[in-house]
Amino acid sequence: MILGAVLYGIYRFQLKRRLAEAENLRLRELDDVKTRLYTNITHEFRTPLTVILGMVKNIRTDTQRWLEEGLHMIHRNGQNLLRLVNQMLDLSKLESGAMPVHLIQGDIIAYLKYLTESFHSFAESREVSLHFISDHEELVMDYDPDKTLNIVSNLLSNALKFTPAGGSVYLQIGKQENSDLPIQVRDTGAGIPEEKLPYIFDRFYQADDSATRQGEGTGIGLALTRELVKLLDGRIEVKSRVGQGSVFMVWLPVRHEAPLSGEMPEVEVNLSDTPAGVGQKMDLVHTGQDEDRPLALIVEDNEDVVRYLSGCLEGHYRLAVARDGQEGFEKAEELVPDIVVSDVMMPRKDGFELCDTLKHNRLTSHIPVVLLTAKADAASRISGLRRGADAYLAKPFDEEELLVILEKQLELRKTLQARYSSIEFAAKKDWKPAEPATLLEDEFILRIRSIIERRLEDYDLDVPQLCQEMATSRTQLHNKLKALTGKSATEYIRWIRLVKARELLLTTDLNISEIAYQCGFQLPHYFTRVFKEMEGCSPRDFREKNR
Repeated sequence: MILGAVLYGIYRFQLKRRLAEAENLRLRELDDVKTRLYTNITHEFRTPLTVILGMVKNIRTDTQRWLEEGLHMIHRNGQNLLRLVNQMLDLSKLESGAMPVHLIQGDIIAYLKYLTESFHSFAESREVSLHFISDHEELVMDYDPDKTLNIVSNLLSNALKFTPAGGSVYLQIGKQENSDLPIQVRDTGAGIPEEKLPYIFDRFYQADDSATRQGEGTGIGLALTRELVKLLDGRIEVKSRVGQGSVFMVWLPVRHEAPLSGEMPEVEVNLSDTPAGVGQKMDLVHTGQDEDRPLALIVEDNEDVVRYLSGCLEGHYRLAVARDGQEGFEKAEELVPDIVVSDVMMPRKDGFELCDTLKHNRLTSHIPVVLLTAKADAASRISGLRRGADAYLAKPFDEEELLVILEKQLELRKTLQARYSSIEFAAKKDWKPAEPATLLEDEFILRIRSIIERRLEDYDLDVPQLCQEMATSRTQLHNKLKALTGKSATEYIRWIRLVKARELLLTTDLNISEIAYQCGFQLPHYFTRVFKEMEGCSPRDFREKNR
């Protein structure tokens, strides 16, 4: 009896402990989901607010230049904010049973075809084919125009948003099944993992709530769509396979009880409801031919934010643009810009990952990275700084603050130029990389220096040969060297030759011509001229003064 009681007590204790651990795990997972949800919703509000507040300031300071475009961007982003608020309110009304149904009797086929056609321009901007297929020429039935509009708009905009260029989206109306009309929206997009399908219509749920999700969103649209379908006594289902696309199936009841309508309802599909900039091409932004201006790479997937940033930076920088972190890395490696301004939440590669990749690449490790994001909490800032971000600025941000941050980051890079362009650094023989923060830069410069010194007497050594040995393009080598030393590749080759000549003048009795030949100068009088430009005196006078 006593042993049984002891064993039972142990069993109860272990059971309580396991239940407590399971509950703690559930609460942690719930807290993580809520944190990601609030982050995404915050991003949805902060991004349009950045554009609106920035454009207001631009219009005030330069009305003639910004008025028309600025007002258009303010209106579009204001509509985006209103859409988010309305979706939340509509969902609340639906769940409380406070939303009425306004049915009319009319040709739903013509109405659905018109809705689909209103998305054609958006589909073209995404380079996606949009098709309308119907087994009915016409079908007169009861339907609520506003709620049908919301259902179809949510499904079509999602399908277009998650279908890559070259893909297809279909709105297909099948034959009447008993008393229901089947409507399908299918795409050839990314698809949804099978384990996430049961939750796809849950409020605030996102199949992809990561910082690299394709397109923006709050997880409200599909929950609202399901509730609207239920309100109309219909039903909705989804089938999907990753990599093969998704099919959303809606069945609406076919009835003939509402007043007959002789006219098609007015349709106003607000395409600003879709995230600004999705699918639109963002190429190099040309701001004049002033090559002396530093090159800034903007990495941002929202076109309106790109336009606002371009307005802030043009006149101070040459600009290039990338639409996500992966493209941002590719352009940074190709162009080797002077500074990168990047969003954090982007498709394919987020800003943190971009920063980490840039800082561990030998061609881009020196580039300052400024992160602009809705993630304004301390943990996110610390995470960004740990991944190598040089500065962190929360949306909405002040234009002047952004410009000052960029200016200060470029000034800090001048300390690297002073180091790598010093004669002491170039002449030191036993130097080894010491500081982890500049390890890749040190190795890059030492490798170039060793190549030049190894072929010092070869006056045929030129930039193309140096590029070949460094496995870089001419643009990459030029921009990297310019950023680190302030010199072009041609100037740097000549400078290393002159530094070596300077050393020989001080340590040997070779005559001037011999030193010129040993350092790769084919013409002694040319060597004398460029040496005088560097030291302010001729090689002979330099030797006499310093011996």
